[in-house]
Amino acid sequence: MVDQVRPGQLVSSTQGRDAGRYYLVLHQSDNGFVVVTDGEYRGTEKPKKKNPKHLKVWPLVSENIGVKLAAQSKVTNAEVMSELAELMRKLQEEPLLKGKEVG
Repeated sequence: MVDQVRPGQLVSSTQGRDAGRYYLVLHQSDNGFVVVTDGEYRGTEKPKKKNPKHLKVWPLVSENIGVKLAAQSKVTNAEVMSELAELMRKLQEEPLLKGKEVG
């Protein structure tokens, strides 16, 4: 369930023209949308708001990004891209995670 998303968590888009793209969660907005970034097309300065119904939530979280966001520190696009690449590598290496979605 998307109610369980954490800052720095890996999600992927299931709907829209960005379907299949992976993002890291920045935060959940007051109106219920999840604010995500990939550090490249949707940088931290202009993140994407996604309807929670249009996201697949993965059980991988970037602790580095999560800690920085919790401390309200600035997260750079380079950091997001690096952490996203690391989480994607883990997702590919772990066959048990491949089809496992949270919620």
